[in-house]
Parts: sequence; C-alpha cells; structure tokens
Amino acid sequence: MIIMKKKIIFTIAVFASLFAFGYKDNVQAASYGRIGHVVTPANMRGKWVYKGSALLGQKHDKLYKVRIGKHHVDGIKLYQADLAKTSKYARNYKKYHFIIDQTMTWGNASIFNKDGIQWLNVNGWTAGAGNGTSYGLVQKKVNGQDVTALAIGVGYKPFIAAYAYRVPSHHHDYDY
Repeated sequence: MIIMKKKIIFTIAVFASLFAFGYKDNVQAASYGRIGHVVTPANMRGKWVYKGSALLGQKHDKLYKVRIGKHHVDGIKLYQADLAKTSKYARNYKKYHFIIDQTMTWGNASIFNKDGIQWLNVNGWTAGAGNGTSYGLVQKKVNGQDVTALAIGVGYKPFIAAYAYRVPSHHHDYDY
C-alpha cells in the first residue's frame, strides 16, 4: 500500500512539474514577442522545386526545394510577432543574442494580397521590414500547359526571383 501511495505522489509530482515547465516555456515565448501561429493557405502546402536564383543567393543551374506545411516553411515555424519586441532584439545583438539564438527556427509571417496574388511573407524573427521571402500562387505555361506555380519573391513589393512547381506524384520533366 505504501508503494502505491508513493507511485501516486510521484506521478502527481511529475505532472505538476511538466505543467510548470510548459507554463514557463509559454511565458518565455511570449516574452520573445510571439503572438500566435500563422496558418499557411491550404493550396500552397506541399513540396515544390525550382531552379536557383542569384536574388536568393543560389546557383542558377541547381534545383532547390521548398516545403510548405500548415505552420512552417522549410522547417521554419511561422508565428505572428510583436515587432516592437523583435526589432529591439535585432538592434542590440550583444544584449539579446541568447533570444536571437533561441528563435533561429521561428519566422515572423504574414499574409497579404497584392496585384491579385495572395502572398505568404516570411521574415527572420528579428529581421526588419522589407526583408524575407514571399510565396504566392500564379498560373504559368509549362510545356504548353497552364500549371499552378509558386512565385518566390523578395523585398517588400515583392520582386519575383523564381517560380517553383509542385513535386508531382509521378515524374514529369518540366522545363523550369
């Protein structure tokens, strides 16, 4: 009977400590300026492939992939950010490097419409305005067929640097 009581007390202590750590993580995340998740448009989700672009710092003769999930782009978790907090971190790297290091896999994301295209914009967590990469769906002709392409843009306008195409379930030789 004593062993059973000890197991129950131990189990309660474990759950209480897990709850306390979870609460602490949420408080820390909020203090880093995280407001909430950003949900990507459903029709953008999936695997895409494109030829590299110098504007993206890539080799033009190499194929690159981008994967968009419900709350991430290429493993970067997408959140809304409190810009007053995140820009403060960027201005003083020495003081806030520990926060910058801990948020390297976070992206400050937003969705906006421009020129009839819905764009998903992803900035580094502590990056300033006008930085980052934007993704929007457009129609392109490939091998004489209209296909949906993922425009990859840079800058605040955004300027389209590359077009990505869905990785097909069966292989097609697209002329990228």
